[in-house]
Amino acid sequence: MPSPHETADGFELQLGSNFLGPFALTVRLLPLLLSASAPRVATMSSLGAATGRINFDDLRSTRNYSPTKAYHQSKLADLMMTLHLADLAAQRQWPLLSVGAHPGTTRTNLMASGPTLGGGRPGGFTSLAAKIVPSQGPEQGAEPLLYAVTSPDAAPGGYLGPRWIMTGPPKATRPPRRAQDKTVAERLWTDAEHLTGVSVAAQL
Repeated sequence: MPSPHETADGFELQLGSNFLGPFALTVRLLPLLLSASAPRVATMSSLGAATGRINFDDLRSTRNYSPTKAYHQSKLADLMMTLHLADLAAQRQWPLLSVGAHPGTTRTNLMASGPTLGGGRPGGFTSLAAKIVPSQGPEQGAEPLLYAVTSPDAAPGGYLGPRWIMTGPPKATRPPRRAQDKTVAERLWTDAEHLTGVSVAAQL
């Protein structure tokens, strides 16, 4: 079954809004970023990136759609974009800092309404998980990203998240192993350039 929700460009909604859109915006802004004195790109990923898989055979979820798998794939893609952009900056000697973050488990309506765009009720497992899994408020969930954006201690290719994985003040953490696959990241970057029609070579 294909995705029931798509962007105006025809991409599966989560891939398009979470990854392809930010990718295209970042690449288009590179000339302005690189003209700044201390440019920085901070990208929000998710704990779900650890279980995500980049399915190049069905990247756009046109055949077998699962909202959870599509979300995890999009957030893994965000983190791989972060790390690959950091590698590009190092290779090309750009004064650009690329940093990622994740919010831990934050009490928003994402799990309840995200897959159905607010048009359905959360399942039993989702409702139970919301009651027993440690979580924090949106203000605390935003702190790792704010740290990634503003902290002088943020490192190239760094990944910030809550101290106790799901909750707590921000700290540096290790990206999941799948996000560190440079071969997959390079292919994903190339595919994103093709799908969006936006490339580094055309911008610089």
